[in-house]
Amino acid sequence: MPLRAATPLVVLLLASPALLCQSEAAPSGQVAAVSAVHDPSPAGADSGKASAKEPAAKEASAPSHVLFFYTAPRSTVEMEVHTVPPTNEARLDRLRAAFHSARCDGNLMQEQRVTDKHGASGTNLICTWPGEPNAGMIVIAAHYEHNGKGQGALADWSGAALLPFLYEAIQGQPRENNFVFLESWKNEGVETWLKSMRREDRKRILAMIDVDAIGLGVTRYFTTFSFMETTPPAALHLQLELLWAAIDEGLTKPPEETSPHHWLSVDDTDPFRAMMVPTIVIHSVPPESDRLPGSAADVASAVDGNAYYQTYHLICTYLATLDRMARKLALNDPFWRAIPGQDARPDDENPRITFRNIGGWKTTH
Repeated sequence: MPLRAATPLVVLLLASPALLCQSEAAPSGQVAAVSAVHDPSPAGADSGKASAKEPAAKEASAPSHVLFFYTAPRSTVEMEVHTVPPTNEARLDRLRAAFHSARCDGNLMQEQRVTDKHGASGTNLICTWPGEPNAGMIVIAAHYEHNGKGQGALADWSGAALLPFLYEAIQGQPRENNFVFLESWKNEGVETWLKSMRREDRKRILAMIDVDAIGLGVTRYFTTFSFMETTPPAALHLQLELLWAAIDEGLTKPPEETSPHHWLSVDDTDPFRAMMVPTIVIHSVPPESDRLPGSAADVASAVDGNAYYQTYHLICTYLATLDRMARKLALNDPFWRAIPGQDARPDDENPRITFRNIGGWKTTH
């Protein structure tokens, strides 16, 4: 599992919001304009463990137009997704250890028993990164159980394996909203979690992001699965924010809107859409490959490391910017009328995106 080693932080700064901050073996097709500033603090036995907390506190007084997040080395992220545990129990153990290495422990981590309609039992794993008191909630979910004939590397593991890295990413600075990372078990996992919440807490959910089947190609997204559904404005704004994040990343090809309904067996967004919470599914499955997830060909080698890391980095940027914009998703603000790639956003809503590259991750098996 990813373990923290005592190494200095490397701070990478974007020269402009249109240029991508790149780290180790960054994806091709992106432009880098960065400068490295090394942390002068000594690397002792405890310095690595505290490194993700201390800089966040130091940056609390940083200008509000600068957004920070942490990023892990590509080699570590790739190794994690390409190491696919064979059983649900082994997957849960690995995710639990990964979140623990990302400093989700104590009251920040919760486990929840889930029972499906056939009486079988499983476990939800929930990690929360707190924001300001009484602030909103942003939910990032994936399901981890194995289905299908193959390893379930794409449809069942690629999203789940990414959540601990995303949890680490948002610790780059104090957040306005509360971030909840939910590793759900089967269809009943999300419903069980929502039913366990108080009504007033459910009302604080501002957005829900479902991460599944990434690493097959370019980043794709979708919101509704039924022709009877009308996408609410807040969900359209959630999509727009992903496109703006891609511009901040400097991607030459924006995320594509592609329906996942042919292959997605567990729709974690459904209970949230019933509550009128804006949702988005982030995946990577093109129409011509919609039979691959869950098939015998769904194995670790099907996950392209370059595509997987590119989507990981994009979601990091997305979460950092969404924290700032989530409270505006349901508003009819002129801000949302700007067209990504054509119009410019107001300067006060166009922050620089800065990441700290943590090079001390190690993986053990």
